[in-house]
Amino acid sequence: MKKDIINCFNLKGLILDKLESNENIFLHVRNPKNNFCCTKCERNIKTVYDQKTRTILHGVYGDKKVLLVLKIRRFKCKHCQYVFTEQSPNGVSRKRYDEHFANEAVKHLSTSNFKETSKRYQVSAPVLISMLKDKRKTETLPDGDIILNVDEHSFSGRDLKITIGEPRHKKVLDVLQDDRQVTLRRYFKSMPDEAKSRVKEVCIDMKPSYLNVIEEVLSDAKIVVDRFHVVKEMIRQVDDIRKILQVNGCIGDKRINKFLFSKNKEDLSLAETEKLKGIFERNKKFSTLHDSYFVKEKVRDMYNSRNIKQAEKKLDILLSQLEQYEVGKLKEMRNTLIRWKPYILNFFESRTTNGFIEGCHNKIKLVKRMSYGFRNFENYVLKITLAFAPFLFINLPH
Repeated sequence: MKKDIINCFNLKGLILDKLESNENIFLHVRNPKNNFCCTKCERNIKTVYDQKTRTILHGVYGDKKVLLVLKIRRFKCKHCQYVFTEQSPNGVSRKRYDEHFANEAVKHLSTSNFKETSKRYQVSAPVLISMLKDKRKTETLPDGDIILNVDEHSFSGRDLKITIGEPRHKKVLDVLQDDRQVTLRRYFKSMPDEAKSRVKEVCIDMKPSYLNVIEEVLSDAKIVVDRFHVVKEMIRQVDDIRKILQVNGCIGDKRINKFLFSKNKEDLSLAETEKLKGIFERNKKFSTLHDSYFVKEKVRDMYNSRNIKQAEKKLDILLSQLEQYEVGKLKEMRNTLIRWKPYILNFFESRTTNGFIEGCHNKIKLVKRMSYGFRNFENYVLKITLAFAPFLFINLPH
């Protein structure tokens, strides 16, 4: 019976004397070792001088707390008269909870929020945070060639944080405290020189500050602009023209539906295609709307190319068609494509995207909703790290 209780409550390395169950479950345990070396003269001592008990949180079973009532003995050396206390068993420290309790609480926290975990294990949120800090291990860079994803996400409103991930090994390497250029530079400079030399590719969005830092610190890495951000930028330019026409339209004019312009051309239904044609027909005098939509679709078509030569040819044709525009949005779109052209074409060599890090951002949003938001950035990083890499806190299979 005792063996079953020991296995059930994970009491290996301890001797169970008795079990009491009322409002809580009390497990009376002791250290199996009977003799200890004097910490002063190093002679074996067996005679117990004094003993007391400590109550330690061990876990939760159903709605009851499981508490260890640990017998702690003191010994007095007959030779040097030195009094010392026996060493605590493995997994038990001077804290009011043991290693097993911390593992259970952290494992529950990986799929829940601080409030629910605090309620279940009857400890405060600061105690849970201290558990995370104590148990967290350092995330290591993967072996071999490294590909990095760099993108920002919202911590709170316009307070943006940079997320850095490694898509090949599905790792979130770090979340930086802000999206400033100096912060990103500091992160890359803190990387070991050996790791910097293994960074072969970095995928970013169309943010010049990221480009400047990577070219400065990771000069050997190939820079790829995420294809979805390029198309998104083209859609944004089209939408800016739509907004101008919408605001300057006459009273009673039909609203220009923005989703018709952001949707892929081949995904439009027959009714939607007719609506789009009607919009272009009504705005014949403002051909920029039609032309910018044409540019957006041409950029999308370029990404369907089989290789870099075909993509470069399509992009060059598009740029030559836009040469006639010296001012306005179409000129702006052309300048954007020219500025980012080499990094856009790098996509066709390895077809790397920021898809992994965007998926991570979706999970981060879920973590924030589940936790009802965060005020402290350090706690925020701990919770995100726990969600993505629980093996850094508890021994779980990768």
